[in-house]
Amino acid sequence: MIALTGLGLAGASAARGQDAAAAMMEHPATSDYRLSARGFEDAYGFNDTARAVIQLYYARWNTGLKIMKYAGYPVPVATALGRHYEPDPRTYGAAPNYSKYYYDPWVAPVAFSLLGISTFGFIKATTYNRRQLYTVIRQYRATRRLPASVPTAALRPYLQVLLGEMAPAAR
Repeated sequence: MIALTGLGLAGASAARGQDAAAAMMEHPATSDYRLSARGFEDAYGFNDTARAVIQLYYARWNTGLKIMKYAGYPVPVATALGRHYEPDPRTYGAAPNYSKYYYDPWVAPVAFSLLGISTFGFIKATTYNRRQLYTVIRQYRATRRLPASVPTAALRPYLQVLLGEMAPAAR
């Protein structure tokens, strides 16, 4: 069974991670947490559990961003396809009246459902953002206990990969 307290690291990168993790402040500057996944692991991954938490948060943050992005792209396309212009009465319907238009009845449900999915992605990206990750790592560094916001069941596969018990592609 995997111990969620983590294993210590050895080497120069571990020393760098320990120094940065020890200097974590309650109100950090934006440069302290606006890092890439690799930069976050190098700076604050002081043991295997911290590195697994970092990988979990980045995976969920990226998933939220992708959901938000790919669900939001079709909304303008759907509104463009469903938009029709009324005929111009001055030309007896031969030309469209560009000042008056209407939408097909399917446009509103499609657009609002896609925006709802995009909102779900926004909430997920906001919940698992880098500032929250910084706070979780700082709290874990101080107490050596994971906060309730980090699901240990979701953390287990990342720990198994870090400890070499599972291949990275099997996540």
